[in-house]
Amino acid sequence: MNSKTLDNLTIIKITGEYEEMARNLVLEGLLERFDFIDNSYNPDLKDILKTYGTDGTLFLIGFIREELICTGALTKEKEDTGRIQRMSVKKKYRRQGVANRMIKELELLAKEMGYKKIVLETNNNWISAIKFYRKNGYVEYHNDGECTHFIKTAE
Repeated sequence: MNSKTLDNLTIIKITGEYEEMARNLVLEGLLERFDFIDNSYNPDLKDILKTYGTDGTLFLIGFIREELICTGALTKEKEDTGRIQRMSVKKKYRRQGVANRMIKELELLAKEMGYKKIVLETNNNWISAIKFYRKNGYVEYHNDGECTHFIKTAE
């Protein structure tokens, strides 16, 4: 992808017409990582609009032209802390700046929502995700043996 194509990336808050596509994109990414899907671990994806439609939460989707290519969500961890979740980029668009654009948009909205800190976590064996979050200024504050937990002060 060249920068002109990345300039065509449009990120919006999810609407009902895109809920199933967003769910499928996230699940495809999980299937790729785990080789199976356990829906009991993903109850938030059953009704994305309801789960991410309350105060302090949002679910973003990104398009290039008509194609949904990325997702990212923000939830309320504590009064001053937001949690980034559901970061997913369609495989053919990875390593091209799409995730960077999504995380920057989530960080901007987190700041607008009054969050002073942002936390997130990723599986320890997802080395590319760990490198991505570190590159974007997130600092490890806990490792529970399965997941690495990161924090960043909202700028």
